Amino acid sequence: MHYPSPGRLIQIGLLFLCFNSSASAQGGFLGIGGDEQTPSLTLAPAQIAVDVPTPVHGNNLALLLAQAGSGNSLSALKEKAAQKFSDQLRRELHRRLEEFFADEEVPLLREGGLLTLHSFVDITVSKQLSDLKNSDRYELERGSLGLAGEFRYQLQNAAGQPLRERRIDIGELRVRENYRVKTPHDGGEVEDSTDEAITEALAEVVKRLQDRIEDQLEADTLRELAAL
Repeated sequence: MHYPSPGRLIQIGLLFLCFNSSASAQGGFLGIGGDEQTPSLTLAPAQIAVDVPTPVHGNNLALLLAQAGSGNSLSALKEKAAQKFSDQLRRELHRRLEEFFADEEVPLLREGGLLTLHSFVDITVSKQLSDLKNSDRYELERGSLGLAGEFRYQLQNAAGQPLRERRIDIGELRVRENYRVKTPHDGGEVEDSTDEAITEALAEVVKRLQDRIEDQLEADTLRELAAL
């Protein structure tokens, strides 16, 4: 019987070790065993509702009433503004979640992920007047914006069964932004920072929400939940 030489045995051993190391990195020898793989995730479109104060564009009620008389109601103007801020919030939430899961090296799929994350946000923006001054030329209003409402997320498996859910009171995040409205008495252009303040407040809400939930959505946690 012919036996391989010692040199040949060493070569075979080295080849086996290289093959085994490569296979382990891809999920184990012959695809069996090895490290658990991070499950794929689908980010479902967030369901967003934002209620904003009226008027949104300044304190010039006469201008708003004129717009309403040209075919737009005040409620329609408010609805349009609410839709704009809802879209902004949806984009900001999606962007931050995408960046977070990319850092966690969680594979994201448009649809058909092993896990699906559903997000729900209901926010009411309210104005709190702190100062109102009237001069011969203009009215100057200063105040702050407060936010209340609820955020909820639910993580589901491929069968649609909830694996984890959490609710957060938006008011507990204590987000506030200052605004300023300067309305000339001569009918000139209104200087209003309300829209910018709402945009900044919503962005800050998303940032603080992420800080609250990211520990529960890390890759290690997703692997554990996917194994249930």
